[in-house]
Amino acid sequence: MYSTRKHFLEQECDTAVLPVGAIEQHGSHLPVGTDAIIAEEIAKRLALRLNAYLLPCLCISSSIEHRESKGTVYLRADTLALVIRDIAESLRYSGFRRLIVFTGHGGNWILKPTIRQLNRDYEERGMSMETILIPSNIAAARQGEIVTHVQHDLHAGEKETSIMLHLCPDRVEAVVPQTRHASAPQDYMDYFDVIDITEDGYWGFPEEATADKGRRLLDLIENSAFAYLEGIEQERRRIMAGKSSGPVPRETDKLSTGGWDA
Repeated sequence: MYSTRKHFLEQECDTAVLPVGAIEQHGSHLPVGTDAIIAEEIAKRLALRLNAYLLPCLCISSSIEHRESKGTVYLRADTLALVIRDIAESLRYSGFRRLIVFTGHGGNWILKPTIRQLNRDYEERGMSMETILIPSNIAAARQGEIVTHVQHDLHAGEKETSIMLHLCPDRVEAVVPQTRHASAPQDYMDYFDVIDITEDGYWGFPEEATADKGRRLLDLIENSAFAYLEGIEQERRRIMAGKSSGPVPRETDKLSTGGWDA
């Protein structure tokens, strides 16, 4: 954001990293900008490792499941999809060839089909542009190495509160005790507001959060995201190698010497 035109002319950079957060209630103990704060931190780490252009966080996204809580601001899902499309297109037009989107908010489900469609569209148009989505749960398979609760810890719980205790402990307030832990299926947010499903807006176990867990979670998310990017590159090389070597003969091709057998 602080780079000048001269900086872009002098530096070879074809990758941009876009953090996508959210502005939504996170109970009485965490700021409404929690998802944006976390997304910015991860995106900054990725941009440093990739020598990439770090874009400002897209803070307002798809948070309709928190609409009944004052302070929540959201876009419609299709609006968010169009915003991402326009950002990717503006980057492509000015010379970037890869956009990496890291979302810190699980409710931004619309990003997955949006990214898939963008990549197919660019391929069909013969344009060398790729968009990659790194979801907020990229480290889900290994988070049990750090946190106690891997189930029913969906929002402002042990994981997010731990990260915020590490990043900005002065912004974390006392947890308001709930008489019960929400255990409804996650997709109930398609039908009910989170503040109706929970008592204080958090869905998880923030009372078990620590700053040390937060530090370790951030490192795990960063490394998992980077490994995901490397996995995509490895798969691309495998596919390209297969295409360059030509099609593998089928068994019928090897056996037949003149047309198809009846």
